[in-house]
Amino acid sequence: MQTEIVTIDGIGAPERQAWNDFRARNPSLASPYFSLAFTQAMARRRNDTRIAILHRNGTIDGFLPLHLSRSGVARPIGGPLGDHHGLITTTPELDIEAALGGSGFGLFTFHGALADQSSFARASGHPPQMSWVSDLSGGFENFLDDCAREDAKAMRNIRARQRKLAEMGDEVVFRIDDRRPDVFRAVIETKREQYRRTNALDVFVAGWARQAIEDLFDSDTPELSGLLSTVEINGQLAAAHFGMRSERVLHYWFPVYWPEFSKLGPGLTLYLEIARHLETLGVDQIHLGPGDYDFKRRLSNAGFAIVTGRLERPSLAHALVRTGQMIDGVARALPLGRVSNWPGKAFRRLDKWAAVHAF
Repeated sequence: MQTEIVTIDGIGAPERQAWNDFRARNPSLASPYFSLAFTQAMARRRNDTRIAILHRNGTIDGFLPLHLSRSGVARPIGGPLGDHHGLITTTPELDIEAALGGSGFGLFTFHGALADQSSFARASGHPPQMSWVSDLSGGFENFLDDCAREDAKAMRNIRARQRKLAEMGDEVVFRIDDRRPDVFRAVIETKREQYRRTNALDVFVAGWARQAIEDLFDSDTPELSGLLSTVEINGQLAAAHFGMRSERVLHYWFPVYWPEFSKLGPGLTLYLEIARHLETLGVDQIHLGPGDYDFKRRLSNAGFAIVTGRLERPSLAHALVRTGQMIDGVARALPLGRVSNWPGKAFRRLDKWAAVHAF
């Protein structure tokens, strides 16, 4: 196997054709994250975007898009905006560690990697996680029936809230594809306020992330398109969601709702309206991503396994990570109560900060 590391300019017509062929032949790659258009969107805003082209006997066997930082750390394409990652290939047993051996990275830290790709599974230090999916391939009503079988009470509550909103008539307005720029800006600012309120890392603090999301809002192609959906009550935004879609998959990304309407459950109702509409567009899956959240379990009737871990080679970046692990291990072994967890939390937050700022 031979590996070539290129910028986006190194993807010509033959590489584009191979990339698209891999996706067409591998249903696991239906997410917009695996489209060439997503990697191109990231490359427009991040000059550390690279693609590893894996050749076997002179033939392209796969691609691995990633970000290669100045510090020698490689991360999944999209950084903190990326929920899913993996090889663009029809050969899931490709040896990524061997392929990247001479690529110049010291550490490849990954999350959301497809567990059915064996190199990621071997390198993971954690059990696989479920990435939740709303499977609409059997039709919207069948999807609702699946959800009701899993949690009948929750579905009854959701339907009751739907009826309550329906009774309000013209006071409630759904827009599945809302192209109003001012509404888009309001959604992003509301999401940022939520990050501040919950002390979560604000991914939009980096200019490249804001610009990339704006680019996606303006995009409208079958391969990759931003999709802003909203519900208004009495002329005020009650809930909204911005995601991105490919030919078959909508990735559920940035939901927000306004607390004054929370009793009406506009967020869940909007989700079901989105699912109902997507069925008519040929989109048959909504990917909710990982996380042990009630709403994800209630709205999922399928899923796939993903893993987190890292590939390492002797380097300064590798040594720094090992040092951090040792400090965390020592702290956890000491009888310090909650203080024992502080070093680990600090290192994880530092890693997220570095991912946001492309360090």
